[in-house]
Amino acid sequence: MLRVITAEAAYTTEELADILGLPISTIRKYNFHFAKIGVQFTKKHGRLAYTNDDVTIFHELKKMYAHPEMTLEKAIITVAKKFNLIPGTLPNIPTEKQTLSLEPLDVQMKEIQSYIDAKFEERERQLISMAREIRALKKAQQQKNSFYKWLKTFFEK
Repeated sequence: MLRVITAEAAYTTEELADILGLPISTIRKYNFHFAKIGVQFTKKHGRLAYTNDDVTIFHELKKMYAHPEMTLEKAIITVAKKFNLIPGTLPNIPTEKQTLSLEPLDVQMKEIQSYIDAKFEERERQLISMAREIRALKKAQQQKNSFYKWLKTFFEK
């Protein structure tokens, strides 16, 4: 099978602004807001280099921000979540699939919890048993000591 390997296009901020039909300052402002939430775009030779995926992200941001009720911050966060740009967020997978993928983990967690509970109960039984043995040994020692005291008083008279 023949595979064609293409080099990823790298656009400058100016080229991205031309593609989107926005001023350069707007692209920089968007980039600043992305950086505030931890999204960093790649740099090449000290300058930002936007990929085709980045162009798609900015297209989506432009489309979302065009809605009158949408603020820039909300639009940035929504796009970042949609494209899974924020670390620690789940990708844009339907809820049903997320639930299915979490079920094996839930089963595994329950097994681990039952194992921990069983070990805890076993340890508790051992501690109670040891405490009873120690109490019995102390009682036997006290009885032995009291017998010697009685015997000592008997011979002292």
